[in-house]
Amino acid sequence: MNLTDELERSFGDGPVPRPVDDHLAAGRSALRRRRGVTGVVGAAAGAVALTVVLSVTGGTSPDTSPDIAADPTPTPTADTSAPAEPASAPWTDEMTVVRYRDGELEVRPGAVVHERIDNPYAYEAPQASAALDVTFEGRRSWVIATLRRPAGPSSKVEFGYSESTPSNGWASFADYVADQTDQTTGGNNGWPDTLVLTGSGDVVASPGSEILQRTDDPQLGPTFAAPGEPTGAALVTAAEDGQGYFVVWRIVEGQLDVIYTPPIDVVGATFEELLSYARMQYAGGEGLR
Repeated sequence: MNLTDELERSFGDGPVPRPVDDHLAAGRSALRRRRGVTGVVGAAAGAVALTVVLSVTGGTSPDTSPDIAADPTPTPTADTSAPAEPASAPWTDEMTVVRYRDGELEVRPGAVVHERIDNPYAYEAPQASAALDVTFEGRRSWVIATLRRPAGPSSKVEFGYSESTPSNGWASFADYVADQTDQTTGGNNGWPDTLVLTGSGDVVASPGSEILQRTDDPQLGPTFAAPGEPTGAALVTAAEDGQGYFVVWRIVEGQLDVIYTPPIDVVGATFEELLSYARMQYAGGEGLR
């Protein structure tokens, strides 16, 4: 007896199998149901993503995106505070009491102006000139300052400065200004005659005056005289008033030009100290006038 055959017969034949076509139809229905569920889930996910994007970019849903919200940016406001006053530039020399800065005339702090005449040379803007009767540190002087802008693309602004002792040859401050700006005479400096030019081209003391110390090579540089022009410097006593003066001179086109330093500036200074000061002034472009 075959035991395997006996066991198979004991189970019976079981239910009749369904036709193959029924299995295929059932499978297609199940597939359609799965696809429909997937489409619904995908559509729902797409709606959620769109909502997040709107919340971030539009900021219309603060409850759903608290980390994105921010305080509004304040509107910038104009600064209504007054600008700080620019600091005055330091005075780099010890002699001039007025100067031009950015085209405007400035008076040295502490100086007292007794009288002022604006633009005595009648320059046209942006050039300018001014004459002042001024006292600084106990010394009174008459000064004329000019601001020149020669024509030409490479020309630079030139500052001119001349100073005279009050009443040193003039009856009044107005006379001094008129004399200095007289284009026909070229201006008289008001100083006493101390040096004269001889017919042989030598510079000597005027009659009654005395040269105490001198050099014919003061080394004042090209801002004082062109190469080859005779120059010099000296301590002299004037016959006219007996005062001592430190002077520098140059001979330009056969004419002697003597530049004086007020007597008060000579007291207590050696000839070498005065000469060093003159060199510094001309090296800086200021000069002694």
